[in-house]
Amino acid sequence: MHKLKSWLDRQLVVESWNGRGLSPVNTVILSLILLSAALYAVETEETFADLYLPQLRMVSLLILIAFATEFFLRLWSAGENRGLTRLRDRVAYAGPFWLTLDFVAFAPELILFMLLAIGVESSTTVEALKALRLLRLLKLAHLMPGGRMVVEVFELVAPQLLVALIGAIGMIYISAVLIYFFERHSDPEHFGSVLRSLWWSVVTLTTIGYGDVYPVTVPGKVMASIIAVLGVGVIALPSGIIAGAFMEKLRERQEVLNARKHHHRPDEHD
Repeated sequence: MHKLKSWLDRQLVVESWNGRGLSPVNTVILSLILLSAALYAVETEETFADLYLPQLRMVSLLILIAFATEFFLRLWSAGENRGLTRLRDRVAYAGPFWLTLDFVAFAPELILFMLLAIGVESSTTVEALKALRLLRLLKLAHLMPGGRMVVEVFELVAPQLLVALIGAIGMIYISAVLIYFFERHSDPEHFGSVLRSLWWSVVTLTTIGYGDVYPVTVPGKVMASIIAVLGVGVIALPSGIIAGAFMEKLRERQEVLNARKHHHRPDEHD
């Protein structure tokens, strides 16, 4: 039993694999994730889906079983090679976030098959559950080294991004109030209230600028110009935070690699 759990630990938990690239089992998991995404696209083609409905559902069921088995085996074996025995330690080692993604990879489809079993064939809930299968794509971030670094960076800068988001929401609201003050009489259809002005505020501050709503008075145009310039900063701030965190993370990883190379370098005097 110990040998089996040890093998599963190396195969399923990315941090336990010491070979190059992905383990063979995780390579299969990666293929199933991509197959699942392709399967969803095929199912939206009604002519093809109606013709091969039993086969498509069989493949979906097999993928569901594979992801459910992966979840429980990963939880059962995580940390076996490091002597971890308690469930809490195994969860911490495998990663609560990644285990949650593993659970989401099969839970919605399990509910979907239960609904189909009781005769619920077509409803908004069924379609939503089918779409939720695409959350499996998030598992790619765990299976790929670059993806894991992206998640680590976002975890690192989450507080700063939250502050930036709150600031952006505040700017959107203030901009809507200001443009309402200047344009409410000239264009009451679009700027007759702060709520109506919010659409213009959002598309202007995010620099999308569809052009379907725009101010017509001189003070309104001046204010819109200022708001548009501020919108560049609203977009640039979180981008700068994330870019800085990426550079810091890359620098840390390079230092670790350099330290390992130096540690394994043979003694020149030997």
